[in-house]
Amino acid sequence: MKYLPLLLLIFCLSCVDKSSNRQAANAADSVLHTPLLQPLTDSILRFPDHADLYFRRGLLLFNTHPLLAQADFEKAAAMQPAVTDHWAGAGEAALVNERYDTAAIFFEKALHTMPGNAYLQYRLAMAWVESGQYGRADSLATVLEKQPEAYAQAFYLKARMAEDRKDTLGAIAHLKTAVEAAGVQSEYEAVMELAGLLRATRAANAARYYELAYRQDSVNAEPLYEMGQYYEELGKTKEATATYKRCIVADPDYAAAYTALGKLGVRHRQWKSALAYFSMAARASPTDAEAYYYRGLCHEQLGDKNAALSDYAKALSFRKEYPEARAAWDKLSR
Repeated sequence: MKYLPLLLLIFCLSCVDKSSNRQAANAADSVLHTPLLQPLTDSILRFPDHADLYFRRGLLLFNTHPLLAQADFEKAAAMQPAVTDHWAGAGEAALVNERYDTAAIFFEKALHTMPGNAYLQYRLAMAWVESGQYGRADSLATVLEKQPEAYAQAFYLKARMAEDRKDTLGAIAHLKTAVEAAGVQSEYEAVMELAGLLRATRAANAARYYELAYRQDSVNAEPLYEMGQYYEELGKTKEATATYKRCIVADPDYAAAYTALGKLGVRHRQWKSALAYFSMAARASPTDAEAYYYRGLCHEQLGDKNAALSDYAKALSFRKEYPEARAAWDKLSR
């Protein structure tokens, strides 16, 4: 969705629906007066000309309310246009809000205050990529490629543009160049994207990049789960099982890994071990309809009709449209 700046949004809504205007204003007012933000909001009311107060509030709003954050960053930038961080903050918020042309303008203003800054150039080029201005983005990527500190980012950009052109092999080549240059300092999303592209082509080295992504943050189990899926797709059950178990060690609440192990058990008709895994999946994610359906299937195969019916009913309570669970319940309840 594309967003308008806060004040313009409120103005436009007032032209259409005054009740919506009031709701939007009330929602914004409610956010700005939460316990975390109240002290800064009070300070802004007392000192409305202090740009740093708007900037600090924008930082606190960024992850949860990027539209409001952008409004605060813009306010700070209007007051102190020579401060790079104000424009950069507005640019980052505009990117999150999918206002790519606006983001580019903000990053250009930030660069005006700090010419040649590689990170700002990278973000400007990314805004251009998002808005389809590939020629400008490619030119800036070429500039970045010549700067050692921005070498990897240049190839991230080239890879993204290649993907947009449906050039998978080109994207893989560019991402490999970037990741090899940055190593464990690579952007996580770039490493996962490379692994995913290689996985889609069934390349043998996809696991290497999932492993690299996991090394970047050993608390994040997602790369291990995806690696397990990759091994399953290749028919490597032993490797998949070992990887899912590593995933659980990394994150004991990763329900999808328990479910994956349970499905492997079902596939080999190992009903007791599968039952244990689906029970752990349900414990980790109590509203996971799939975990209950498969646990019910295991109970049914083990001869426990009442437990199976109970689990099928739970699956249907969490997912109303679940044909397999409905068919299983109907058949067993006759």
